[in-house]
This record gives sequence, C-alpha cells and structure tokens, in this order.
Amino acid sequence: MNWRYLGSLLDARNSGCSGVYLIVHKGKYNRIVYVGVSNNVGRRISEHYEGYLRGNRTVYNAGKNDDVYSLMSAINIRNHIKQYQKLARNHYIWASTTLHSDKPKNLLAKGQSFSEQWQDITFDKYLPQLFVWALPISNYDYESVAKIESVIQKKLVAAFDLRGFFNVKQLSILGKIEYPKLNKYSLSIDPPDLDFASKILLSDLSRTGTPISAYKALRAQLKEELVTREKEKQSRISIRQKIQSQYKNSGKPWTYEDLEKLRVMIVDFKLSPLQMSPYLERAPSAIAKRIVNNDKLSNKKWREHIKWL
Repeated sequence: MNWRYLGSLLDARNSGCSGVYLIVHKGKYNRIVYVGVSNNVGRRISEHYEGYLRGNRTVYNAGKNDDVYSLMSAINIRNHIKQYQKLARNHYIWASTTLHSDKPKNLLAKGQSFSEQWQDITFDKYLPQLFVWALPISNYDYESVAKIESVIQKKLVAAFDLRGFFNVKQLSILGKIEYPKLNKYSLSIDPPDLDFASKILLSDLSRTGTPISAYKALRAQLKEELVTREKEKQSRISIRQKIQSQYKNSGKPWTYEDLEKLRVMIVDFKLSPLQMSPYLERAPSAIAKRIVNNDKLSNKKWREHIKWL
C-alpha cells in the first residue's frame, strides 16, 4: 500500500481507485488543504472540482509562489476568527462548505459574491496549483479509511494550528473529522511529496503528538509569517498601553454608576463619545462600542433605565 500521484485536480477526476485522498496545494511548499475518503476517488474529485467552479468550496488567494498555510495556520493568533475574517475582507479567503448552493456566500465576509475577483482568483491562481494524492485501498472499508483520514487531519490541525472557521467542532479546515477522539492509527508508509514538516507527521501515523523535528521544521517554514504576527502583536500591546495610560478606566469593568452616567449623557445631554470621554475616563472608541452593545442587548430599552441591561 503506497501513495499514488493522480495529477492535477482536473486529471484526478479520471481515477477509479478507492481509499484516502489528499488535495495538495503546490506553492512555496506542498501543503495539504483537504483530506477525504471515497470508494471512487475520481468521482469525488469531480464533485470537488465542480464545487470550486461554483464557489461551494473554500478558496485561498494563493498561487505557485505562495505558502497557503500562511493563510490557514493560526499559530500565535489569539482570535483566529477575527484573523480569518480580516483575510476574507481583503480577498485572501473565500470560506464555503461542500453544501450545494446556487448563490454561495463567503461565510467570513457575507457581503461578498462569488464573481469577478473571486472567480479570477479561483480559476487563474488557486485551482492550477491543486494536485491529488491517493492511498488506494482495494478492500475498501469505510470505517478503516475514515480512521486514517481522521488521524491525518488531527495531526496536521494540531501541529500547524489549523483552527477552521466553521462553528462545528468536528468540521476542521481540512474537512470533517469522523473520529475526533482518535489520535493514532497502526499504519507506517512513506508519505507523498509534501513539505518536510507534513512528511514527518504522515511518516508514522501510529505515533501520537507532534515530533520535535516536525515542530522545528514547520516553525522554520512559517518564520516570516510568525515574525510579522509578532510585530503586529507588539504594536497592539503598545497601543493598548498608551490608551491605558491616557484613560484611567480603560479596560476596567463598567459599573452601574458608569452605565447610568453613560445613559444620562446620551439621553439627556446628547453628548458624543468624544465629549463623554473626559467624564467616563475611557477612550471614545470604547464608549461607542459600549453604546452599540447596550442597544443590541436591550433593544435600546436601556436608554429608559439600565435595569434592562
């Protein structure tokens, strides 16, 4: 039993084998972007291909010189959903599911449509870099292949911190994990042509955890992205410290007294957040955010009395 190269996503549609398959993005590194199983891999890849064409699959704005994991990995990211949403707004991620939809939506940026810019990215940049590897299994047994699939997914998700953007625990960024509690599988074969870190992870699925060699390799591969993230983190800390030094109550919980002051200033005096700032000793942006949250929470009834909060 060995991994078999099926060629591009387009070519792999002609395969008739059954087993586990990997959709790999060939960019700066060969990265796995999807792991699946099927009793007819060619038919399943055809479904993927057609899904990409209509926007029912996740697309990353990554070409042959890009590392797609710089978009997928959430290493050193505190709020991964906000990170993914930021990338989506800037047309780096089209987040979609395998569910058929006549008018697909970007789950991270719902105002976007799958037309023009995203179609160009998909057809001209992303799809040409997708290739398929399969682990053919003649005596196809769904339970066995799904376990192999799950272990591969879990190893990659854990090592590269691929957190995903779907509000379903088993639905990872690499596909649905059928056996979320399974951490190893008795199978040791040579991995396909992947990046060095992924090769280590797939070289022995019977081991649990992330080998130190794989951890060092992936950190080295993502070094440039991690340096950028650290700089952005330090910049945020610096801004937060500046705000805290300028506003006495910055970051502190809102008391009932604070909320009543806020209510009176907005209802009776019609002050703006900037005008309220000296009295509440908070940043105008924090005051504006609190007003919006209070309005949503109480359907604006808090403006009559804070008992509604």
